[in-house]
Amino acid sequence: MTITELTFHNTIKLRVQAQIFLGRTLVSTCLANPGEVCTLPAEASQYDIFFKNGATGREIARKLNNEAKTLTLSQLNGRYIVT
Repeated sequence: MTITELTFHNTIKLRVQAQIFLGRTLVSTCLANPGEVCTLPAEASQYDIFFKNGATGREIARKLNNEAKTLTLSQLNGRYIVT
């Protein structure tokens, strides 16, 4: 298994929980306040990442079959965007 680290940049005005999954298995998680950066071990070259509102647990964005090592969550015209 390949150990990969993902750097997550939270640029929105909410506390965000980022969760990495391999299939249905939760591999890692972090909680990032607005403007914070966190690093998550992914343990694979390809994984699914879900972003949730840190207060409510409601999913706000996701990126499936991801291979990126850096992701940024931003907001544009009321929509959440993962780049």
